[in-house]
Amino acid sequence: MVFVLGWRILIVIKTLSTFVALTLLTVCGSVSLFAQNNPTQIPKEVKDVVGTYTGSWASYGLDANGQVIKQAAWTDTLKADNPVVEKSRAFVTTTDDMIFEGGRIPPMKVSGKEGYLLNSDGSLGEYFIETYGQTYKMQKLAENVFGYSVSATPQELARLGAANVLSAQHTLIKVVTFEQGVETHNISRLTTVRWKDASGKERTTQFISLQGRHQRQLN
Repeated sequence: MVFVLGWRILIVIKTLSTFVALTLLTVCGSVSLFAQNNPTQIPKEVKDVVGTYTGSWASYGLDANGQVIKQAAWTDTLKADNPVVEKSRAFVTTTDDMIFEGGRIPPMKVSGKEGYLLNSDGSLGEYFIETYGQTYKMQKLAENVFGYSVSATPQELARLGAANVLSAQHTLIKVVTFEQGVETHNISRLTTVRWKDASGKERTTQFISLQGRHQRQLN
């Protein structure tokens, strides 16, 4: 099975009262044995990630009343290259150039790493995404369907928009499709927020906080 690239982005943007924190995580394909007798050999699954991907995205938050509002929209071009093996990891370096709708947020360039952790016997282990000092891991749910679920960081809680946020959980789902020579990564992130309204009553709101897609032309 051909390794299916996904990708990830973590953006930290502060523009007046607007903050956007986005994570787009990498899809894992089938995990084959890494070359045990050649520990420095780059796995095919990692080399197959190399390429250029284009996408369009939107992020959403909550207003003071707990209503969903659009926070930002952007297009991007992501390049994955330089596959390497270092100690217990095999990965590529990614660079993502982002242009935001409306011009209020300046263009951004985000760099990171993604690939596999290597097991002690040299086989490929869990898939990881590393950016801004944080590491994320994807789980395969079905054929070409992947996901992860993590608690929102304290910084994200303050920047989701709603006042008096108590906690939040992000659950991201990615479905990969192939049509007419184009590989598409369809991504939605569901966020569940616990917060208190002006009267002190605890409430729970669930909404799509990130939605978009990445595409690349297949050879």
